[in-house]
Formats: sequence, structure tokens, C-alpha cells
Amino acid sequence: MGEFFGRYIYLFIIMFCVICITSCKSTKFVPDGEYILASVTIKSDTKDATPTDLKPFVAQKANYKTFELFKFPLFVYNLSGKDSTKWINKILRSGGEPPVIFDREMVTKTENEFKQILANKGYLSAEVKSEVRLLSNKKKARVTYEIIAGEPHTINNYSVLIPDSVFPENVYSGTALSIPNRRRNVNENMSFDDFLLSNTLVKPQSLLDLNVLDEERGRISSVFRNSGFYSFNKDYVGFIADTTQHRNVGLELTIYPFRTRISNNEQQDSPHQQYTIRNVYIYVDYNPLEVGSVSEYVSTSEVKKNGYTIVYGKRKEYIKPDVILNACYIMPGRLYSENMTNVTYDAMSQLRILRNVNISYSVKDSLYLDCIITCMPDKKQGISIEAEGTNSAGDFGVGAGIGYTHRNIFKGSEQFNIKLHGAYEAINASFSNFEDNYFEIGGETSLMFPRFINPFLTRKIKRRLRASTQITANFSYQRRPNYFTRTISGGSLKYMWNQRRDNKIRHTLDLLDVSYIHLPYVDANFLADLTPEARLYSFQDQFIMSAGYSYYYSNHNFLNKRQNVIKTFRASVETAGNVLALAANITDVKENEDGSKKVFNTTFAQYVKANMDFSSTYRLDEKNSIAWRIGGGIAYPYGNSKLIPIQKRFFSGGANSVRGWGIRELGPGAYYNENDNFYFHSGDIRFDANIEYRSKAFWIVEFAAFLDAGNIWTVKEYEGQEKGNFKFDSFYKEIAASWGLGIRFDFDFVLVRLDCGWKLHDPADKPGNNHWPVLEPLRFKKNTAWHIAIGYPF
Repeated sequence: MGEFFGRYIYLFIIMFCVICITSCKSTKFVPDGEYILASVTIKSDTKDATPTDLKPFVAQKANYKTFELFKFPLFVYNLSGKDSTKWINKILRSGGEPPVIFDREMVTKTENEFKQILANKGYLSAEVKSEVRLLSNKKKARVTYEIIAGEPHTINNYSVLIPDSVFPENVYSGTALSIPNRRRNVNENMSFDDFLLSNTLVKPQSLLDLNVLDEERGRISSVFRNSGFYSFNKDYVGFIADTTQHRNVGLELTIYPFRTRISNNEQQDSPHQQYTIRNVYIYVDYNPLEVGSVSEYVSTSEVKKNGYTIVYGKRKEYIKPDVILNACYIMPGRLYSENMTNVTYDAMSQLRILRNVNISYSVKDSLYLDCIITCMPDKKQGISIEAEGTNSAGDFGVGAGIGYTHRNIFKGSEQFNIKLHGAYEAINASFSNFEDNYFEIGGETSLMFPRFINPFLTRKIKRRLRASTQITANFSYQRRPNYFTRTISGGSLKYMWNQRRDNKIRHTLDLLDVSYIHLPYVDANFLADLTPEARLYSFQDQFIMSAGYSYYYSNHNFLNKRQNVIKTFRASVETAGNVLALAANITDVKENEDGSKKVFNTTFAQYVKANMDFSSTYRLDEKNSIAWRIGGGIAYPYGNSKLIPIQKRFFSGGANSVRGWGIRELGPGAYYNENDNFYFHSGDIRFDANIEYRSKAFWIVEFAAFLDAGNIWTVKEYEGQEKGNFKFDSFYKEIAASWGLGIRFDFDFVLVRLDCGWKLHDPADKPGNNHWPVLEPLRFKKNTAWHIAIGYPF
């Protein structure tokens, strides 16, 4: 398959380009007397409203360009014939994009939209000019918008002016706001006005930006809604500025009183009131489709404690009361807080046995609120079945698994999982020859607690964090013909947590991760090709007992479909063997002839390993984006190990690395050996750098163009891996590079991709090797690699 593609790839590309150019015109479906909108250009003389900022607000955009080069969706649409009843024409039209017919009204609408955007940013006298060029002979229209911003209005000074009748008297003294909302940089003796000005988004000498003012209204509203003012919203916050006299204006913040309508034409103003939580009612078996209103709920039992009432329904006490109360941050006797409401939503949603959580309030006695929380139980048990196709370095195979889940095994929303899986991969020409192909079968079981299981942490710390504890156990049997047969069994205990109010940062602590690798069979020829150190530290029975910590940051907001920049940072550190080494020293275990110590007559690994990756995706528009990643890692053996075990070493090449090489084919460094095996393409140092342009084509199809660089190295020049060690004065010459194209199919729930990488720079010290394969474009089989994978590479 790869040879076929390699031999004819250029022919396919040339034929495709010829078809794109000659098969149809872009105006094929443009009626006579009409024009296709060929292009829209925006020119702006201010950096506060750049063409990139304004582009999303153009009322009528030209047909979308794939890679910003050619209008591929329009091309697909134009491949269809005139007869819209034929099935092939229906498919092409539904998958493509029809021509955008120029509409002059959309030009006027865009001009008005731009003027409003500029006015919101403080450019109240901005001009927007448009120029329309109609190319009659080509039936095309080109539109240009020119922004002449003029001088903006700016803020000279900013002050607070609030009538005394807006709040109760105790608010102005600061006592009512001091406890819930005081931040660490706010003085408790600060005046009420200064308190509102602290942490303000409005800065003197900045633009009179209405968007910033609206964000400030939301911030101040949040301050009061977290201080007991349940009925307060940003409509009660206003700004006063005179923009008619000067461009540098004075700005005043004011707050309007609470307003109620007493008749159709009459309203009454009164001070905003603070509310205290009186009672909290929690209905844990409430289905509005079956029950109706809460007043019609039929309870089987109730648990009352400190102002809380937990009401159970027909499923009785299926979840422990303490678990519910620990997830509730709305406290009777405390002032109403919007933050605590949101935290309670989050905490109860973490209890996977609950779903459809809803929180509402009712006003009682003018100064008190009753909180009503309703939720319903999720399905307690479930079974999942999965199947997949695999392709490892050109070897095709199949995999399958079956899993069982219990979401409330101890009535504390603990999730118990057990999964069995198997895989079969053809590594020779005969897929049906079972004994000569790769085979794996195994299972894993885990128990997830939606909280910290740790007696040394205080309740205050546990409630401040969104945490979970996971205990796992696993077993795997792997048979790799011509290499080895091995079993891997192990278990782990890990903690995962993040701040309740900040989901951007997540932490994972692998407190204990134990693996026992047993090799009942190793092929004699494979073993003979290995060095003594490789046999000792990677292909004999051994323990790996490790602990580690991982840090993850992402600013991805799944609710914001127009987020322009998504950044992700991952870092981890892992160390192994220290506890076993200490135990060996305490029990006075002697070193054997290889210089290693054993526990239970089995060698144990000792090393430290660190990884770091940073990636960013920049959204150019709704269909084009650029993503890049840079990362690296290092592992160093010490103590009881002179080499890192093969399971913990780095590999390069493959679908998520340098895609001009197959997985485990690249490196380390300039290493090359014609008769090597996969072990020797492993190392202790990793470097990866990738950049990828992603462009939606049509329907679920997405194209990509990418450039990859990277390699692996060893920390020392090991026997059998000559020229593979890292050296500061030469490592940059050993960075491999490749470029390529990819096609992806985005099914929303899963993305399947096919990437083809071409080698650009090959650092391998191979006799007669051209280190720049890009200069040999016709050697397809040697210089290309194909990859099928799930999800984006980074």
C-alpha cells in the first residue's frame, strides 16, 4: 500500500490540480446580471480595531478559502451538474458551498456594524468608507472597507458617586462587605467607594471602551451578589460621562436603587437588601417530569442537620447524607453568595451518581432566602463495548474491549470500573497465522473516589479543592514473535485536584505506582543482538516502583466557540526505585556480579524522569487555525540502574512526533545500524517541535499541512548506540525534520486523521546517506511515512 502511494503520489497531486483548474469556473452557478462576491478587504488606521478584529463582523463574506489559497468548498459545489435531482449532484452540493451572491444591502449593514464597534471602543467620530468593484466580464465583485478612526475619547479621571438611599447604612461603613469580598490586597478599613474602585477594570487615560465598562458593571455586580445582594444585577450599575465637550472625559460610577413596579405606570425605589440563607433543602431523587413541583414531592425519609434537610424519594437513601453535605457550599446563617452557588453546582456535578443538578432560591421574610437544590440519580451501572483498528508502523491489526462501570458502589458516588481488552496485529504477510503475529490480552480495574482519601488533610483544605482519589490494578499479557513474551502486572494510587474556582490548572500526584515485569520467554536471536546492559535492565524480570507529579494548564473555554488562542502546558516529574533502594540498604542486600541489588530475587529500576510540553492553537477564523507545539524530556538512571528500562525510555517518529519516520524508527542522535531492532531506537533525552496549519474543507473533512522537527538522544554513549549520545556542540545538527500533508475526518465525538510525512533532514550516519532527502523527491518509499491515528497530534 505504501509503495503504491509512494509511486503515484505526484501523479495524483498533478491530476488533482488539473481537475481543480479545468473542471469548472467559480461563476458556474452565478445567474446572469448577478456577481459572486470574490473578495472582502478591510483596511484600518488604528490598532484598536484591526482587520483581524473586524473580520468576524462582516455581514457578507466571500466563499471560504482552504489554506487561505483556494476555494475548495466552492469547487466541490461546482462539480455538481445543473440537474439537482440526481443523487451525485445532491451529495456534491450538500458537501460543498454555493457561490456567495453579492448583496449591496450587506455592505451598508457592515458599515453600520463597524461604526458601532468603533464607537464602543471610544472612536465616536470614526468613518467607514466602502468601495465596490464590479468586474462585469468575470461576474465578480470585490469589496473594500476603509476605517478612518479619528481621535478617540479617553478617560481623564474615574470616581464613584452613589446616593445614600441605594444601600442600607451599614454597607457604607464597610462592615457588610468586609467578610465575603475582602481580597488579600484590600485594606479592611478602606472606605466603601475605595473598595469599589479596588481591582477596577477602568483605568484613567485609557480608551472610553464600552466593552470594558460593561465588564466593569459585571465585576461590580459580582461583588454585591457575593455579599448577600441576591436581587442585584449589572443593570443597577451605570456610568455618567459628558462626551460632547471634550475628548478626555471624566467618568463617574453610579448605582441605582432597587426598583419595583407597583402599577402599570408607577414604580417605587428602595434600598438594595442583603439576604441571609435560612434553610437549605436538598432533593436527591427529583424528576420534574414525574413529580411536577417540589411541593408534590413524596419523600420516603429526611435527614436534618444544622439547617440542611436532605429529602430522599423512592430510591431511598442511595447516597450517604455526609457525601451530599460535603458537596454543598451554601451554608445556612451565611449571606447569599453567587460564588458559593457556582461551587456547589461544580461539587455536586462531580458526584457522578447525580445528574440534572438545579439550585434555586425563594425569598422569606424579606431578609432571608431558602435554598432548594434538586437532582436525580444517574444510572447506577453500565456496560461499554469498543472495537478499533490499529496500524503500528504499517502493521495492521484489530483491538476490542468490554467494560463494566458502577457509579455508586459504596453509596458515596465512588466509581468502580473493570475492563478487559485484547489486540491482535499482523506482523507478517499472513494475518491468520496466530502464532506468528502480535497478541495482547489484559485487564484493568479502578476505584475512583470523588474526594481526597487522606487522613492528614484538614476538612478546610479538602473543601477548597476539587479532588479525586484513584486506586488501580492491571495485568497484561503480550506476545511479540521473534522478540519476547512478557506479562506486566501492577497497581497505583494517585490524587488529582484543582481549585474549585479555577479549572485551568490541574494537578496529579502519583503517590505510588508499582509494576512487575516478567519475561517468561525472550527470543535467543533477539537477545544475542542486545548488549549486556540492555538485557539486564530491559529484558529480564524487574520491579518498577515510582512516584511522580504532573502539572497541567489550559485556558480552553469549551463554552466559547470563538476563542482565538488556546494554550496548553504540561509538565511532569517521576522518580523510581528510591524506596526499594532504602529497603535494600536497611536489610543489607549485597550487590550481585552485575553491580545491582535485588529484592525478592528481582532487579529493581532506579531513575528520575522529567517531561515538559507547551502547545498553542491560534484561530485565524472560523475555519482556519495554526497550532504549534514544543516539548522535551530527560531521563537519568542512577543507583541500582545504569540504563533506563525500555518501558520508560523515549521514542521518536510516528503519528505524534516527527511524521517523516515511522514510530520507533528515528534516532537516537546520528545512530545507524543496518541490523538493529526497535530497542536501539530509544533514548534518554527527547525534543519535539511541530507546527501545523489546519483548514476546514467541506462537510467533516479537514486538511492539514505540517512541519515537524525533533529527535532523541542518550545521556551517555552506550554500547550498541554509538553516535546516539547528546553533545552540546553537535546536537542541533542531529535534529531531524519532515514536512507533510494530512486529511482529517471530524465526527464531533472523534477525529480520525491520515497524515503523510516526507523527510526533510535525516541525521542518521548511514554510509552514502544524503542528509537532505528533500533533494531526492522521487525516492518515495525511502523518504515517506504514512500514519493513521485518532485525534490531533498535539
